[in-house]
Amino acid sequence: MDTVLNSNRILFFDGYDVIEEYEKEEKDTMMWIKEDDLFRPTNKIELKNTLEPGLYSIDYSRDLGYYCIKMEIKSDELFIFSNTIIDSLFKEIETFWNREQIYKDKHLVHKRGILLQGLPGTGKTSIVSIIMSQIVKSGGVVFKIEDANALPTAIKFISNHFRKIQPDTPIITIIEELDTFLEVKNELLDFLDGKTHIDHHLVLATTNNSSAIPNTFLRPSRIDLIVQVDLPDEITREEYFKYKNVPEEDMQKLVNGSSGCSLADLKELYICVYVLGYDIPSAINKVTAPRVKTNYLTDQRQQNKLGF
Repeated sequence: MDTVLNSNRILFFDGYDVIEEYEKEEKDTMMWIKEDDLFRPTNKIELKNTLEPGLYSIDYSRDLGYYCIKMEIKSDELFIFSNTIIDSLFKEIETFWNREQIYKDKHLVHKRGILLQGLPGTGKTSIVSIIMSQIVKSGGVVFKIEDANALPTAIKFISNHFRKIQPDTPIITIIEELDTFLEVKNELLDFLDGKTHIDHHLVLATTNNSSAIPNTFLRPSRIDLIVQVDLPDEITREEYFKYKNVPEEDMQKLVNGSSGCSLADLKELYICVYVLGYDIPSAINKVTAPRVKTNYLTDQRQQNKLGF
């Protein structure tokens, strides 16, 4: 085990994993250092007394300690269909934020968990991006946890630093592909509803495979609302192609031929026809044809052959 001495704190490392907490410096952090789009807590120089509204990832290094990096919210499909669940989600989230005092009066922790579930390509990530954009425009702070390994770091940062500097700022945490976080299930359970849960906090998670998530995660007070994100129906498909300025004479062929397609499929269909120059029947066949996966390493016919 390596021991690293750094100013008034002692850090203990085993490989790259932090074994012990820091000493006094963590407890005294009261402000932010801003270096371009990188923010980190400090007790030395006051450059920012609040974290700017935006989307952030959270990380840790031996040199900087805990810090967050401002990220760009980007998607080429940020638009709202007339018959999707986005409006109802906005109302759900707005109602939750506006009831903060009622939660407090009733001695309840002001937190909520929402899970978007559905097939790959149905637009869950786009929905999350739209919600993030609206929240940031309203002055909110959003943290995105990239993978399971980043969860313990994010919990320590939000609890030990962000909450001490900004105790009343509403937080939204984004966890995409929740089913891949089960290797840190104890930390995740504590984050949702346990000793490390956070007040004024909304967790917005997504999954392509909710069957892999244990029921202990999906009960109320951890994940309070499960929202099904379905494949686009006929109205949604037509709205998508109108949004992409598809010629009127092509509209019905594309709408009828894309039944059962995801938003990702619709995007590929548009690219095939209007960027790559496919005719519409060929493009529909390309997008809707089953994709066969083959393990050529197990094909005995190929074992004794060489060549290119």
